Amino acid sequence: MTMTDDDLRDLLAGDASTAGGAGVTLADVDRRVRRIRRRRGAAGAVLAASLAAAVMAATSPRTVTISPADDPDPAAAATSGPALTPGVSYFAGQRVFLEKEIETGGRVLRFPYTGISTSVNVQVDCREPSYAFVWLNGRLETQGVCGVQRDQVDHLISWIDESGGDLRGDNEVDVALVPVQRVAVDGEPGAPILALGEQGAERVIAETGEYRTGGRVTIREAWLLAVAPTPINCDRDIVIRGPNGREVLSSACDQPSEKPPSPQG
Repeated sequence: MTMTDDDLRDLLAGDASTAGGAGVTLADVDRRVRRIRRRRGAAGAVLAASLAAAVMAATSPRTVTISPADDPDPAAAATSGPALTPGVSYFAGQRVFLEKEIETGGRVLRFPYTGISTSVNVQVDCREPSYAFVWLNGRLETQGVCGVQRDQVDHLISWIDESGGDLRGDNEVDVALVPVQRVAVDGEPGAPILALGEQGAERVIAETGEYRTGGRVTIREAWLLAVAPTPINCDRDIVIRGPNGREVLSSACDQPSEKPPSPQG
């Protein structure tokens, strides 16, 4: 059955007679229908059911009082769409592009690889207490202690590129290991080690010189989980009441809904 304006007026008139004169205007219902269409893409019978639910919910909405400076424009409130929340994250997969042993420290070792994922996960583990530097395509990306340190913890370097670029195709990962004392030479034992820049890393590596050590570099796939903002869904609309008594129906929300992202690739 198709709902006409007359049907709506009859329904609203009945609502006004049973709600103490509060009532709901046809314009209010129309605004609600437009928002339901934008959020859910409903049509036909789904639209009729949503309209009926909107009329019932409008009889007792949550009311918020705002200051004069925040008093919204009714036209803007009627046409504004759902707010958007950005969300971007990455995850490392199981596919291994390259796995090589490291037998030499004090020099930059290059590991070319061909990737099929938009990002990459680089892991470096060390069999001796070391400090590791990792470059991707000529840019120093991460660094830190590697192997068993003074805290008796076996530290693993694990880094994922989150620059948003596309790393499918041919790339190069460079890795260099040096004794951790070379980087922490001016610090107290156990004190945090300040990260070095490109020139500082090159200087420490050159001053160290080649030596025998042990470690492994592993390059794995990594994927972008979410790139698009997610619409916020509201449990119910609210009425914003200005200090002048004017009320405006709004789609403001108390809490955004979260939807798990889907892997790409």
